[in-house]
Amino acid sequence: MRGSPYIRPIEAECRAWEMRLKYAQGLVDEWVACQRTWLYLEPIFSSEDIMRQLPTEAQRFNGPAVQRRRRLWRKTLEDTHKDPNFMAQADPDKKLEEKFKAANQKLEEIQKGM
Repeated sequence: MRGSPYIRPIEAECRAWEMRLKYAQGLVDEWVACQRTWLYLEPIFSSEDIMRQLPTEAQRFNGPAVQRRRRLWRKTLEDTHKDPNFMAQADPDKKLEEKFKAANQKLEEIQKGM
């Protein structure tokens, strides 16, 4: 649309939507990456045997930093369930993309430690 010569009257609105959609795409990418890594690690660290073999990583996975990420994940899912309009979650003011990026970094550290 932005390449159209008829965009002038709505150019500001189009730019705003473009920014919001780019943010939404980044959020989806981080959200899915977090889910993928979490679903991989959770069954591993649910096993008592592995927790004994990898005590440092188990402590990181069950530590307060990851627990905050778990609450972030659950709250985001609850909010999405209450208001299924994705664009409500993709509001840049909520800073969900940044929070999921931080969560992914922590989960990657744990995964690399294994």
